[in-house]
Amino acid sequence: MSMGGEAKKMASLDDVKLPLPSSLQQVVGALLFGADRPLTVGDIRACLANVASGAGEGDETLKLFAEASPREVGDALDAIGKELARTGIGIELVEMNGGYRFQTQACCGRWVRDLLKIDRPNRLSRPALETLAIIAYRQPVSKSEIESVRGVMVDHIVKALMELHLIRIVGRSDLPGRPFLYGTTATFLDHFGLKHLDDLNELDPTLQRTTHKKEK
Repeated sequence: MSMGGEAKKMASLDDVKLPLPSSLQQVVGALLFGADRPLTVGDIRACLANVASGAGEGDETLKLFAEASPREVGDALDAIGKELARTGIGIELVEMNGGYRFQTQACCGRWVRDLLKIDRPNRLSRPALETLAIIAYRQPVSKSEIESVRGVMVDHIVKALMELHLIRIVGRSDLPGRPFLYGTTATFLDHFGLKHLDDLNELDPTLQRTTHKKEK
């Protein structure tokens, strides 16, 4: 096909009028499915506003979606989550670190791993889990503080946890030498199925997470 023919074909596709979504829930579901990262309510509302800003005078539906409040977007997210739970199709809507995404349910993991040829993730060793727990509950925390709790050196464990993207450097201490302070990452929340760090208190109320220290 000639270049002129291709241009005419593209122009004709642009003229096709697609039906508009029937609800905000439909739009939100499509955005979550197409996104390559968890979306916040703010992300969704910004997208709705951007599309409406380029709409013509007669596109009242697009403008109506753009006026959706945070609560209305939240209600759409809740409805999507409930509908997925009701249908039981192996997919769920989860909140991770303030954002929302679709993921396969854990009970279906063995089949998904086989399909994608993903090896079973290595389990963290007991020392690594103990170190990670100290960081999670006491963050931001220095290596010397971790070692004072565990009673052993943790250099290699901290390095391994950083390579797994479960922890990161979040600042420096005011102590002599200004040692690094460590905290957990979004990957940590994802790995353990937590929405927020405050959920740690529900896992073990006897280890109430300390109030965040000011990062330097």
